[in-house]
Amino acid sequence: MAEFTMELNDEQKEVRDWLHGFAADVIRPAAAEWDEREETPWPVIQEAAKVGIYSLDFYAQQYFDPTGLGIPMAMEELFWGDAGIALSIVGTGLAAVGVLANGTEEQIGTWVPQMYGDAADVKVAAFCSSEPDAGSDVASMRTRAVYDEAKDEWVLDGTKTWATNGGIANVHVVVAVVDPELGSKGHASFIVPPGTKGL
Repeated sequence: MAEFTMELNDEQKEVRDWLHGFAADVIRPAAAEWDEREETPWPVIQEAAKVGIYSLDFYAQQYFDPTGLGIPMAMEELFWGDAGIALSIVGTGLAAVGVLANGTEEQIGTWVPQMYGDAADVKVAAFCSSEPDAGSDVASMRTRAVYDEAKDEWVLDGTKTWATNGGIANVHVVVAVVDPELGSKGHASFIVPPGTKGL
C-alpha cells in the first residue's frame, strides 16, 4: 500500500495550474459583478463548460483520482477564484453523484447528461435534502413520498430549502421519507424532471 502524501504528482500539478488560470482569468474578474447582481453567473458556467471544467467527465476524473486529492485540489482552486461562482460550477455535481450512486443505468444515462447540458446550452441540477425545520438532519425530515398505485407514480409532498440551484435547475433530485418507521433508513431519492407540477 502506497504511503499517503499531500504532494501533487506532475499530472495533478498540471490540472491545478489549469484550474488556477481559469480562476484567475475568468472567475475573479467576474466575481464582483455577479455578487452585486445576486444572479446565477450563466456566462461563467458556460465558459467552464467550454473548457471542460463544468462537466461530469471532469468531475469523475477528479473523484476517481487514486490519491484522493483530485476533488479537494479542484475545489480549492475554483473557490480561490470566488466561492459563489465556484459553487455555481460545482453544485450540479451533488445531484449527479446522488443519481450515479443510487440510480439505475437507464436513469444515469437519461438524467445525468440533462443535468449539465452542453457548452452551447448549459443546464444545472439541484440536490434537495435540507428542510426549513430540519436543516440537514435527515432523521427530522418531513417531506414524504407516497406511491399512488392507481396512477403508477410517486407523489412527493413537502418543502425543501437551501438547495443549491433549487428552482432554476433542469433536474431536481429530492430526498423524501418513504417509510417513517425506519427513521433515517426509510428515505429515498427521487428524480424530479423539469416542468413537474408543484415543483
